[in-house]
Amino acid sequence: MSMSPLLTAALSALLAAPSVPPVPESERPRLDAGEVVIHPRKPQNDAGFAVTAYAVVKAPVDRIWPHLRDCDRYAEFMPRAKASALRAGSGLDGVCYIEIGMPFPFSDLWAENASSGGPLAGGGFERRWKLARGTYSKNEGVWRVVPWSADASLVVYELEAAPDTPLPDALLRKAQGGALPDVFTAIRKRVGAAR
Repeated sequence: MSMSPLLTAALSALLAAPSVPPVPESERPRLDAGEVVIHPRKPQNDAGFAVTAYAVVKAPVDRIWPHLRDCDRYAEFMPRAKASALRAGSGLDGVCYIEIGMPFPFSDLWAENASSGGPLAGGGFERRWKLARGTYSKNEGVWRVVPWSADASLVVYELEAAPDTPLPDALLRKAQGGALPDVFTAIRKRVGAAR
């Protein structure tokens, strides 16, 4: 039994599409204007925080991707990253260490995350990570970079984390949402500096 040409074309387009969250039409003007769109999610077991955020960066995918792939260089530009190192393997298929500075009187947080990733069907790249050990009970997420227009890319950040800290979950969620625009600002500056 063969499929109709229209069904075959639709299926091929679906399978070739990069794995990104659907961007509602109402958010496209906000993204084109440079806004960071943040969608809090309910974390598993209602512990810690979970979020999906995305923004447009005015650079092609291949200029942005190395900065998100190479976790050992995060301390050079990511907000609150005090230290970062590649402990094993490569930035895509390895173990990445990151230390996050916390305000006094709280102890800094650290994680060794097993990461994996590579090219996406239809264009773009992703890097996934999952906690191997550290001062979290959960820390997993993904960076994705996919084409947005001829001269810009959509950068997507998903994170679900439960840090071992006495801060209430509600305060952690508020702090994370407030910090995300700074993360995307740092990426934009880093990509600009890499021209």
